[in-house]
Parts: sequence; C-alpha cells; structure tokens
Amino acid sequence: MPSAILWDARPTAQTIIATTGALKNLANAAIAVSDEVENGTALKTKADLLLYVHDFAAAPTAGGYFECHVVYQMDAVYGDGEDGDLADPNLSANTYVGQFPIIATDEDMHISLMGVEIYPHDFKVCVKNSTGQAIPNTDGSYLKIYTYSHESQ
Repeated sequence: MPSAILWDARPTAQTIIATTGALKNLANAAIAVSDEVENGTALKTKADLLLYVHDFAAAPTAGGYFECHVVYQMDAVYGDGEDGDLADPNLSANTYVGQFPIIATDEDMHISLMGVEIYPHDFKVCVKNSTGQAIPNTDGSYLKIYTYSHESQ
C-alpha cells in the first residue's frame, strides 16, 4: 500500500525576537537571544525561521551572514551549563543549525532558514551578527519561527 508524507496545515508564526527586542542595536559579533520556544510538549520536529533586518547603519561586508544556533533546555537549565537566561551563551558547532546570508546593502532584508531539525525540548534561538556592521538602534528587526511535523499515512 502506498504511503504519503503530509505537512501540517500552514504552521503558525511565533515571533521569538520582537521588533523592540534583542536585534535592536545589535553590534557586529554580538549575540541576540530569543524568547523561549516551548517544544517539550508540542513535540514538533522541524522549524523554519524568518529573520527580518530593518536596516543597517552602512552596507554590510560582502559575504556577511547571521549565524543561527539552537540551545536546548536540559534539566531546567539551558544547554550552555550556565544560568537559564543565556546572558552569555556558550555557542559552538554543537548548537549551530545554519546561517542567514545577507547581501551587501543597507536596505531591509527578509532571510529564511528552512527545515531546521528540532528536538523534544524547550529551546532558545541565538542569532550572532557576523555581517561586519551593527544593526542600528531602531525598531523593526525581528525573528519568527514556524514549527511543524510531517505525518506519514
């Protein structure tokens, strides 16, 4: 009997870094930390991320990007082994899930990262600015997540 892989019907967006949040005034090489994504009970397996950068003070370096890391909550603390607020997260190749490539312009950008595998724990998403420029101290930039699972029939 043939089977089919079905998608969740249009996953709902959750804004995990708001327009007045951690991306505002984010310096080059600095890290923005999202709100908690509760997946310990939802048990979703995939995530699509949408990063909107309102603007830069000047055009970023060609080949620049934002690193994307997922840090899971384990035993009531986050995976960095430090405090639960991730004030100084210990990001590594172990937490890295992809990057948001940018173009060398100071114009607004929507950048997506698709099909990130996620696990059955609550987590936070960290975005590290590796663009060569700071995001200005203006409102507007945000990070959204769409979580979903496939169903096999």
